[in-house]
Amino acid sequence: MFELNRRTPQDLELTGHEFVRDIEAFVAGTIAASTPPTTPTSLIERAWELNDSYSDWLFWGASGMPMTGEQIAAHAEAAADYLRTAGWNPSFKAGRGIGDALAYVVNTDAEHRFSTDTRLALRSIFELLIRALTGAPFADYGIWDQHPARKVQEVFGLLAAAATFARTYGPAPAQAA
Repeated sequence: MFELNRRTPQDLELTGHEFVRDIEAFVAGTIAASTPPTTPTSLIERAWELNDSYSDWLFWGASGMPMTGEQIAAHAEAAADYLRTAGWNPSFKAGRGIGDALAYVVNTDAEHRFSTDTRLALRSIFELLIRALTGAPFADYGIWDQHPARKVQEVFGLLAAAATFARTYGPAPAQAA
């Protein structure tokens, strides 16, 4: 976030720009994400068709523990809630991007629904969704998140789409072993 304890006029000007950017990102995040965007079914289906690995990656985490689609979706929604409150700013210095939000909610989850397992599942979902949107052969959500052309509405759209994807293709609670 911005610092006001700079000493040179040049630094003050730069600090002022950072301050304005932080405020704009925060306001845009709270306004744009007050209601989750709807995700076209065709996007979710296109993303699933790009899945060239086995489908059990939504059922089992890297730890060997079972997951549900609802847990994965709730993790994405909690990350969106955090970004609404903290303000989206994916710069390394600010640390308020998608990856930061996913890690933050793992550490504050009192019900123990979120874990590295659900975070890794979301990483795979993000990749599929970004590929479905762009047509790219591969994608990294962290780099996508930090791209200078990225808009806050797109970030909240990706999180909402990931939640829909997880609920659509992830296992129901009774299915998780």
